[in-house]
Amino acid sequence: MKQYKTEGREKLISFLSQNPDRHFTAEEICLAVHGGKAAQSSVYRHLTELCSGEVVRKFRDEQTAKIRYQYVGKTCDCRNHFHAKCTVCGTIEHLDCGDSMGFASHLLEEHGFSIDCGQSLLYGVCAACRKGARA
Repeated sequence: MKQYKTEGREKLISFLSQNPDRHFTAEEICLAVHGGKAAQSSVYRHLTELCSGEVVRKFRDEQTAKIRYQYVGKTCDCRNHFHAKCTVCGTIEHLDCGDSMGFASHLLEEHGFSIDCGQSLLYGVCAACRKGARA
């Protein structure tokens, strides 16, 4: 797929990279990056390209049934760890530690269940919300 190096693409990457612990719908991205102006087709085109380059992670939010996007950068391998979503503030954290793969191995070996770590999303309350640091 051809990479388009446009001002809109750079604004999109800048916005997402400044918010790596958050996730957005394409409409929310369009509003944040372009002020709601008619740039939705280019936002979708850039998101598709960034997802295939594994710079952005695309997933379905089971609570809202909407497709959401999250910046993961070029060095993050979401296929090899779980993710934790705070039910209070909505932050998504990468649980990039050996325990993710250990638990996935346990599920396969002991229960015969092969888990897709990249699609995993564990729900709970983050440390900042538990401490009352976030509204």
